[in-house]
Amino acid sequence: MPTLFFVVFLDLIGFGMIIPVFPFYAQKVGVDPASVIFFLGLYSLGQLVGAPLWGSLSDRIGRRPVLLFTLLGNAAASWMLAYADSGVSLAASRILAGLAAGNISAAYAYTTDITTDATRPKALGLLGSAFGLGFILGPALGGLLAGTNADNVGALARVAHGAAVLSLVAFVLTWFRLPESLPLEKRAMKGVKRVSLAAQFQRPVLRDLLWSTVIVVAAVALFQSTLALFAAERLAVGPRALGWIYGFVGVISVIVQAGVIGTLTKRFGAASLTRAGAILIAIGLACIPSVHSMAWLLVALAVFGVGSALFNPSMSGLVAATAAPNERGAVLGAYQSAASMGRVVGPFLASAVARASSLQWPFVLGAVVSLGGALLIHTRPRTDSHRPKQSP
Repeated sequence: MPTLFFVVFLDLIGFGMIIPVFPFYAQKVGVDPASVIFFLGLYSLGQLVGAPLWGSLSDRIGRRPVLLFTLLGNAAASWMLAYADSGVSLAASRILAGLAAGNISAAYAYTTDITTDATRPKALGLLGSAFGLGFILGPALGGLLAGTNADNVGALARVAHGAAVLSLVAFVLTWFRLPESLPLEKRAMKGVKRVSLAAQFQRPVLRDLLWSTVIVVAAVALFQSTLALFAAERLAVGPRALGWIYGFVGVISVIVQAGVIGTLTKRFGAASLTRAGAILIAIGLACIPSVHSMAWLLVALAVFGVGSALFNPSMSGLVAATAAPNERGAVLGAYQSAASMGRVVGPFLASAVARASSLQWPFVLGAVVSLGGALLIHTRPRTDSHRPKQSP
């Protein structure tokens, strides 16, 4: 588990480095500000395709080969971004990065392979904290490398080179230190037909969990794709300040996921924490449009960060509990696809709403949407009559 944590952590630092500089980089290659949100959605579109593919493949060939291949893909995508000089090449780099990032389904499946029902919530929380740490150091490091001059294309490209190097370091660490977690006897048999993503959405116990994931993650994506532009317009912040803002949200996430998620799950249950997380996300989003100072923005982001840190590991735990060992990769791939679907829908909605009104309204829409996700979690079925039988 420590090695997997560090691999995910390094990969997510590389991803996080891109976040605060991407809007400025995209504008330098000719993308207008409103369309930046669309380009952010292309990453999630790639992840929507990649997550079920890598998850299902990892059920057949093991988790380790999938992680190795996709880490190389992530490095290649970062280098493509560093040399992007048009909207087309920028779009290609984001789609490839999203395809590679679908490997998170294999990482989650790896975690469920090496844990029991009792230890899984804490382990998933630790894996989630790797994301949080990546978002602490990644945006901060990206902001520092880019500097305060948003017009310096060379400095922005240097961030993409750094992200590529970190993905290669994660590849080397996986090659030498990460053993396979799924033994041959527990793998899906080659003759067994892969359950489609649509079929996963039709399973009663999974259906509402997956749709709730789509809805709440769409609300989070509305926030992520709009915050940089909103903060730049309202508070006149640049890449470096945005890096520290995203890092602040990451600190909140790590404190919750690495420190208290296991204890809270034992006391309140994963379903209750998932609902509470969706509600806190809604409250944080609803507060952002009214902020006019950095202090109040950080208060709203703290509420949002706690909600997100509660929602993600709790929901992944609920989804993992519905799967047999030889289908965990596929089921968690469906979960990651649902999240990616939300990340596709969210930026596109944010772009349309921002064009029609202002940068404040995507946050309001996100708050309403997140409350809808909380309601779905509350009313979901508890049994699954459509669960496939485990292969012998």
